[in-house]
Amino acid sequence: MKKSLRIIFVSSIIIIALLYTLISMLRSADLATIKIAKEVDAFIIQYCENNNGLPSARVLQGQFPNLNRESGWFFYTDDKTWLRVQYPMRWWNKNAIGERRISEFTATVYAYAVDYKCKKAR
Repeated sequence: MKKSLRIIFVSSIIIIALLYTLISMLRSADLATIKIAKEVDAFIIQYCENNNGLPSARVLQGQFPNLNRESGWFFYTDDKTWLRVQYPMRWWNKNAIGERRISEFTATVYAYAVDYKCKKAR
């Protein structure tokens, strides 16, 4: 009985350590994405202040050519009054901006989305 408990205890410790390592790796990989998302956020806010409106999809694509659907970035906009930026994530992160999107299949975060409305909309 004592040996069985010891095996269960050691196995549990190993599984917990592996899960912690995996989650740490996912969160670490997301830090670069969060940094880019904050750069996009700053650009959109500055654009709104300087141009009295939100940037169009064309302007965003010109400013951030590597952020596209293939890389998991989505810019939804009517090119006038509203804009949603959705960017890929692998795990929850309190430093991420926006609302998290959770997979209905795995119950894990797959993206964050930020909605914009420029107060000075055209």
